[in-house]
Amino acid sequence: MMRWDEDTIARVKEANEITEIVSAYIPLTKSGSNLKALCPFHQEKTPSFMVNPGRQIFHCFGCHVGGDVIRFVMLQDGLPFTDVVEKLAERGGIDLPRTGGEPGTRRDRKDLMYGANKAAAGFYSTLLLKGTEGGEAREYLKMRGIHVDVSRNFLMGYAPSGWRSLMDVLVKEGFDPGLLVECGLAVKGEKGRDPYDRFRNRVVFPIHDLHGRILGFGGRVLGDDLPKYLNTPETPIYRKGDSLFGMDLAAPAIRAEGQVILVEGYLDVISLHQGGIRNVVGVLGTALTTEQAKRIKRLTRDCVLIFDSDEAGIKAALRSGMIFLEEGFRCRIVPLESGEDPDTYLRKRGEAALRDQISNAIPVITFAKEEALKRHPGNNVDGRVQVLDAIIPFLAKIKDRAKLGIYLKEIADELKIEQQDLRAKLGSVKERKQPPLSRGRPQMFLQGWEGLLIHIMVRDPSTIARVKDVADPEDFSSPGVSGLVGKIFSGAALDDIIQNTDDNMKDLLTGWALEDPVEGKEKALDDCLRRVTEKKLDKMIQETENRLTLAAKKRDDAEYRKLTEEWERLQVQRHDRRKSDEKSSGGENGE
Repeated sequence: MMRWDEDTIARVKEANEITEIVSAYIPLTKSGSNLKALCPFHQEKTPSFMVNPGRQIFHCFGCHVGGDVIRFVMLQDGLPFTDVVEKLAERGGIDLPRTGGEPGTRRDRKDLMYGANKAAAGFYSTLLLKGTEGGEAREYLKMRGIHVDVSRNFLMGYAPSGWRSLMDVLVKEGFDPGLLVECGLAVKGEKGRDPYDRFRNRVVFPIHDLHGRILGFGGRVLGDDLPKYLNTPETPIYRKGDSLFGMDLAAPAIRAEGQVILVEGYLDVISLHQGGIRNVVGVLGTALTTEQAKRIKRLTRDCVLIFDSDEAGIKAALRSGMIFLEEGFRCRIVPLESGEDPDTYLRKRGEAALRDQISNAIPVITFAKEEALKRHPGNNVDGRVQVLDAIIPFLAKIKDRAKLGIYLKEIADELKIEQQDLRAKLGSVKERKQPPLSRGRPQMFLQGWEGLLIHIMVRDPSTIARVKDVADPEDFSSPGVSGLVGKIFSGAALDDIIQNTDDNMKDLLTGWALEDPVEGKEKALDDCLRRVTEKKLDKMIQETENRLTLAAKKRDDAEYRKLTEEWERLQVQRHDRRKSDEKSSGGENGE
């Protein structure tokens, strides 16, 4: 549920003129009534990214992404909707009401959790950099080749071995013990005992969001205690499957390079960052989730995976690659030698060697095929079938038909099978995995005369009055389309119209709004309005026939005669319209 009402969102957008916001990220140049630039969301040499100040929208005619000022910042900064609204509201001096969404007390408690995490990070960092207790941790990081300045950048710290070292400090600073348990810094004592520190005798790594707020921590033990790595549990401000380590520091480099490097561990991220590779994030020691992939997609759709070379790392790379393909990424994998991980490879070979590996990373499909061939060597039928079974799920995720065709030919040739048989097997897998139509949010399709009519009104708002004279929102085929038409009829600005539509609809409508004028608009509009009139007549005739049937059942002769006259009048009207249309069409064709 949206936290703020439409009026509040409108005020936020009014306070943040789109060209001012966009030009803070990319240079814009005048192009007629629009401003243009090289698209920040995909690589291109000729500008196809347009901003329209009058309608407060943007659209790229290269990657077909569009929307309002809020969506631009969401995509550019990789932030969710609520965070962008808060950011723009602060910039525009708009006070956001707490009503209509998350209660203020819950929001205030979350703010206290961020504050507690910040205080904890300061405590841990001071011990690592200056405290005598942090000596062993400093030696460990020195052994791992991590420099002091880099540890400062990541706000790394040391959690001492005492059971209540952090608790005692934070409680003295005024933090409630219950809050410290709720945000994961402390563990509730058993049998009514006092809470105690979660992280003890560990190097700790704060996990930030893109605002720089600390969501939680990861801790690497010093010594032989288990578990080796310990993380903050799920809390009101931290979801492990939704966060990425180092994203706050990596985001500018990801945007600049148009690519993200994904690794597994905290130290892999820190080591690569120290080595000069800044567009790197970590999956927090777990398998990649769809939510994490979507978060990355706001910054780039090009990913290179560098996971450990052991069996677990290979499996994690393949699972992650599958998710990236599903989300429409270009995904490649760096296959490290046995026993290597990104950190050790960089320290042994250097930045240039690792960058060379990244440049020559292999597509996830190729990696999956090569791993399957290692597990099922030989040229017998069973082995080839097993290899095929391992590859097919990846092929089923590819949306680019040309790219899929290339892979199918390559794999068919290598496995010595007919390409048509491979396509048939792929088709059966896709069919099995097709979700039922009833699942998920219903899609709103703009097709036929309805789509064309909306297209015309969005492209040229001066036509709206003429359409309103003939059509009503209820004349359209679905509630979703009727609602969209109602907003257009209301005279709302396009950036307000698209506010509550899905991303695909934003892309479609902004593209229509900013496209070049086309010939034949008047004839197309006439045809659409004729279809509306025909549909209204057909509906009136059907309703009259239903009322005639009811009057006959009631033996109401007067009502029946009245409705018969109405039905005949409507039939004549429909007949005359069709004759007029045929005559008009014939005249045009005969000239």
